[in-house]
Amino acid sequence: MVEFKVSTESGSGRGEKTTDYSTGKIFWWASPEQQLDLLRIIGWKKTLYHLSTCGRSSSSSDSLLTRDKIPKMWLKLASFCVLLAYVYSAEPRHSRPYSLSLYNAGRQQDRGKIVCYYSAWAYSRPEPWDYDIEDIPGDLCTDIIYSFVGLNNQTWELFSIDPEYDLEKGGYKRLTALRGKHPHLKILLAVGGWAEGGRKYSDMVGEKSRRDTFVRSALKWVTDFGFDGFDLDWEYPGASDRGGKYSDKDNFLKLVEELKAAFEPHKLLLTCAVPVAKFRLQEGYEVPRLAELFDWINVMTYDLRGNWAGFTDVHSPLYKRPFDQWAYEKLNVHDGLHLWVSMGAPKHKLVVGVPFYGRTYTLGSKENNGLRAGIKKWMDGGLPGPYTNASGFLAYYEICPHVNSGAWTKKYDDIGKCPYAYYDDQWIGYEDEDSIGIKMDYIREQGFGGAMIWAIDMDDFNGVCGRKNALLEVMNEKLRGYAAPTPDPRQTTEGSTLSTSKWWPPRASESTTQQTWWPPASTKSTTVWWSPNTSTTPRPSSGSGSSSGSSDRVVVSPYDQPGAPDCKSGPETRPHSERDKYYWCIEDRPVLMQCESGSFYDPSKGKCAWNPFFNRAGNTGYGGYHHQFRTYLGK
Repeated sequence: MVEFKVSTESGSGRGEKTTDYSTGKIFWWASPEQQLDLLRIIGWKKTLYHLSTCGRSSSSSDSLLTRDKIPKMWLKLASFCVLLAYVYSAEPRHSRPYSLSLYNAGRQQDRGKIVCYYSAWAYSRPEPWDYDIEDIPGDLCTDIIYSFVGLNNQTWELFSIDPEYDLEKGGYKRLTALRGKHPHLKILLAVGGWAEGGRKYSDMVGEKSRRDTFVRSALKWVTDFGFDGFDLDWEYPGASDRGGKYSDKDNFLKLVEELKAAFEPHKLLLTCAVPVAKFRLQEGYEVPRLAELFDWINVMTYDLRGNWAGFTDVHSPLYKRPFDQWAYEKLNVHDGLHLWVSMGAPKHKLVVGVPFYGRTYTLGSKENNGLRAGIKKWMDGGLPGPYTNASGFLAYYEICPHVNSGAWTKKYDDIGKCPYAYYDDQWIGYEDEDSIGIKMDYIREQGFGGAMIWAIDMDDFNGVCGRKNALLEVMNEKLRGYAAPTPDPRQTTEGSTLSTSKWWPPRASESTTQQTWWPPASTKSTTVWWSPNTSTTPRPSSGSGSSSGSSDRVVVSPYDQPGAPDCKSGPETRPHSERDKYYWCIEDRPVLMQCESGSFYDPSKGKCAWNPFFNRAGNTGYGGYHHQFRTYLGK
């Protein structure tokens, strides 16, 4: 008889441990995909032979087929044929190695989705925080996304951004090879990212022939290198400040439909990274149809604040705080996710983004160090870290040693559910084990698909602050045994007011005054929190670790004054009494914008226009148009 010798643990819904295989029974505790893998491995001919013998032994007393055995034989044979037909009809056309490590695979499937983005430039960071594929804890992720490949704006095909690492050093192949040790993993390839810009993607989707070339190229890259799918990270369709066009919304949908049609015969996954700002969704995303096409959606619920805002704040607040107004009123995890739900996305397909990094600031005054404190915006954020080397940005492994040293004062945003810390004129808003645990509880209670990480290479993978990969471990502990309910009942209305039935509603007595999370050390070190680098020049955008690369982004702070326009109807931009200013309507609220020096607002264009007599960078008579504002959202 066929012996599927698969060891199992007791409990957890996987069946009791069995050590007697003499009956030849098939133990179906494994997932359907694992069962299919086993049948592929053992071969169907041997299985068919053993089924046809119906367990006969060589002894003469058992060698004859009795009448009671014949029906059993044919029943088993028929059942096997049905299963066999399903196995080979489901065989993907792109091949990859299979593994017999089914115990480990079954164990890893027993949790919510944990999608780990891997930034492929992390290997170039200084030791000991250089991070390579062999450092990835494959057992702690359900999916890994390799970031990024680029788009050639001449051929409209994909290209390797770092061919030495991706190809010569085998980055792609080494990552997909992780499935040999961790067969539960799905490994995807991502295209785009903040540094790639948006104009060429807009140009590509605008013509059918270019889309066809892109689709063929994407399919070839994914199948040739053995990936399980493809992740779209165009930031963002329809974004005029990123080179986008009004037609991007329809054309992006066409691209996704064409990719889906090409991928389905190969059983490849198709996913996307998306923002949470309402105007971004309105500009570029046909939410209901896209939600049908994508296998899941990675929601970038981080970088919601930063140096570009002009004040200190945590960048991934869970809920709206009383001081969040105007453009920032709905820029929080809860409202951002429920905006997607209200526009037609089912909860089980929404994977909640969690940052493994902090946003940093240089305070304007050391005495004013709470939330929404003034900053020196021209400093472009806080000091660069010794390993990520980017202003306004620190990896978690750069944050935790200094916070744990006692030199820094650590406090807690009691409504946003995120920690922040300050020392001297430096300020950080970030995530830690406690805040990530709260977000995982929220995911379970709300019924979302799971969690996504940007990026796995910024966890404390050396264990300098405690256990290794502490943030990722918390996610696994909290999501163990969880499966998002499907199908999701659609909610007709979404609001920012929290129901009293929520898992953790804000207390009615909460104020905006933040309390110290735990008492600061009685004495504080007067030494610099780390030795400054000899050069403070930031790395290229990839070195920051975030795909947003948002250190150069600018947005004018929300502004309210008598006489501001009614934004509930009419054009997106409105004139101001001063010609070098105008109003930008965001979510039905006016935000005051400032044109660049030497330009003025042109109502006929809805943009800032250059004065033809103004000498800009030595070019008199520059006639181009320019939006002063840039996005304050990103990956």
